Amino acid sequence: MLSEIYVKDFVLIDNVNLPFCAGMSAFTGETGAGKSLLIDAIGILCGDRINTAMIKQGKERAVIEGVFELSATHPLTALLSLEGYELEDNTLIVQRSFGIDGKSSAKLNHRTTTVSFIRKVLSSLIDIHSQHDSQYLLNPRYHLQLLDNYCGETELLKQVGEAFEDYNQIAVKLQEALESDYNEDDLEFLTYQINEIDEADIKENELNELEEEQRRLSAFEKISSALHQCTALLNNDSGANPAVYEAARLLELIDEDEVIVAAHDKLLEIYYALEDQYQVLYQYMDTMEYDEQRVNAVNERIFQIRKILRKYGGDIDAVVEKRTDLEQKIDQILHRSDYIKKQEALKKAAYDKFYQAAETLHELRVEKAKTLEQQIVSQLRDLHLENARFHVEIHTHEGNRQGIDHVQFLISMNKGEALRALQTTASGGELSRLMLGLKTIFSRLQGIETIIFDEIDTGVSGGVAFAIGKKMQQLSKDTQVFCVTHLSQVAACADHHFLVEKSQNEQGTTTAIRELSNEERVEQLALIASDSTSEHALSAARELLTKAQSK
Repeated sequence: MLSEIYVKDFVLIDNVNLPFCAGMSAFTGETGAGKSLLIDAIGILCGDRINTAMIKQGKERAVIEGVFELSATHPLTALLSLEGYELEDNTLIVQRSFGIDGKSSAKLNHRTTTVSFIRKVLSSLIDIHSQHDSQYLLNPRYHLQLLDNYCGETELLKQVGEAFEDYNQIAVKLQEALESDYNEDDLEFLTYQINEIDEADIKENELNELEEEQRRLSAFEKISSALHQCTALLNNDSGANPAVYEAARLLELIDEDEVIVAAHDKLLEIYYALEDQYQVLYQYMDTMEYDEQRVNAVNERIFQIRKILRKYGGDIDAVVEKRTDLEQKIDQILHRSDYIKKQEALKKAAYDKFYQAAETLHELRVEKAKTLEQQIVSQLRDLHLENARFHVEIHTHEGNRQGIDHVQFLISMNKGEALRALQTTASGGELSRLMLGLKTIFSRLQGIETIIFDEIDTGVSGGVAFAIGKKMQQLSKDTQVFCVTHLSQVAACADHHFLVEKSQNEQGTTTAIRELSNEERVEQLALIASDSTSEHALSAARELLTKAQSK
């Protein structure tokens, strides 16, 4: 959930730092006070486009920062870990800033990142809904995914996807064989390629070993010269080792002084160590011999290997894969009819396996769709849409990675009205209630931890407004809910009530946001409902608040 937000120099906001809790938070204020500014700021935080007009007049830069507390099991933690973000106390900090010079920055846990990555991250945490936006819930493209989320059978869906990929690969090979027009010249060329690979007979790590040997051979003169000089320095008449031995010998007969005795022993130790290294280097030097034939052989082999790798894929694994492919093509030419029959049999078997898994998934979807229909209708009844009907339309097709089903959600809002696509039937207050009902079910399944409703109660009043508020309240038991509202019935259902106020002075206009106390809240509800703070209005507000807060 969103636990804190900081907004500085954004449109009319000077400096706002708001902590948030779980549950439902309502934002109210007079028309023009800037109730939607906070939502706009959160939208920018989530990756919405920015422009310099959003910077408060007279300021150089706007800053928006949000602190999110993730549940320990949220799938987002795995994605962040994969990208190198380790979350301390499951806390995620996101910041966007932008200046009048057009320069902007995006940070995640204080590390510079891209807006696209922030958008990807926060899209799984926050869902912002307004009355006029285009929602994924209305788009038939996502209806199959939503139904599958509701079914919860990820393993079966994975099996269907893998089975289809297996089938598709075989189908592609068969189609290539049917369309191929190989002749004897092709056969000769393919055979030549296989022979070329086989004759090269490249071993694992052979190229690395040869290149290492090539480096040693190329440096023969340098190595040989260094060894001769080194052994001479160590062991000729005036070399280091005889000098060390002579120094030790001079101290050998002195045993009256512990320092001298220790120095003698250390010098002898150094002498024997130098002697050992001298023997190692001398013996290695004695074995060294420049072999021009070997140099040529190594160079030629390296050239041959690189040629084969370059020609057939770039590395040894690609060469092996290429050889297998060549063998299959030769087999196709020599036994084309048999090969096609074999591939057709494999294709049928693969499709049968896919279809069996897809049919099981289809049956599950049909079964779960009925339960989903009932749940959504129940949600809509709670929202005073007593005549609404909801239907999950499932048509089958030949198949793809998602199975054999095409899914579309249909709705009828009024008695006697035919079922139609979601995006074409509802409008205004009906659409808002429909979306609220759908999100009550789907948001938890998608892992959404914060839902923001921006004046979705426009066009409703009375009992319908109160029902919307209670539904948001119910939703907030599982998901953090923010709502910008102009209705007292909705605001009264919130756990936390924030007032958005606009003030003016010589410096300009400023929007401030603060959480109301209980007494302030009653007063604000009275003003929203009746534009009055009379005792009667306050009494009605207290009664509404008591009713709304009753679980």
